[in-house]
Amino acid sequence: MQSLRQTFISLIKASCMTICLLVSMSVTTYASDIIIVTNKSSELKQLSRNEIRQIFLGGTLSRKYEPISLATDNKTRTLFNTKVLGLTEGRVRAYWAQLLFTGRSQPPKAFDSTSAAVDYLLANSNVVGYLPADYAIPNGLVVVYEK
Repeated sequence: MQSLRQTFISLIKASCMTICLLVSMSVTTYASDIIIVTNKSSELKQLSRNEIRQIFLGGTLSRKYEPISLATDNKTRTLFNTKVLGLTEGRVRAYWAQLLFTGRSQPPKAFDSTSAAVDYLLANSNVVGYLPADYAIPNGLVVVYEK
C-alpha cells in the first residue's frame, strides 16, 4: 500500500513538473514574437502578411519599399522566415539564389545587429524591417505588423 502511494505521489510530481515545463515553453515562444517596423515618415500605417511577403520576397511592393533583414545566423531572422514568410532559411536562400541568377531581384540588405538595422530604419523612410517584439522601439519608428 505504501509503495502504491509513493508511486502515485511520484506521478503527480512528474505531471506537475511537465505542466510547468510546457507553460514556461509557451511563455518563451510568446516572448520571441516578431514585429514589422518602418520609419514614422513613411506612408505605411499597416501591412498584411501577404504584403510583407511581397516586400521581403521581391514582389511588386519591394519596388516601393526597401526591405532590410538581419544576418543569417540571427534567431530573429529565423523566426521571421518561419512565422511570417512561412519558409525555412534554406528555402529563403534557394529562392533568392534563383532570383539573383535570373536577374529579377536582389535580396534584402542584411545587418549584423538589430541596432544597426534600427539605425538604418531611422535614417531612411520607406524602409521596412523586422525586430523582436520585446525590442524597445525608438520614437522614430512605427509598428506596421505584429506576429
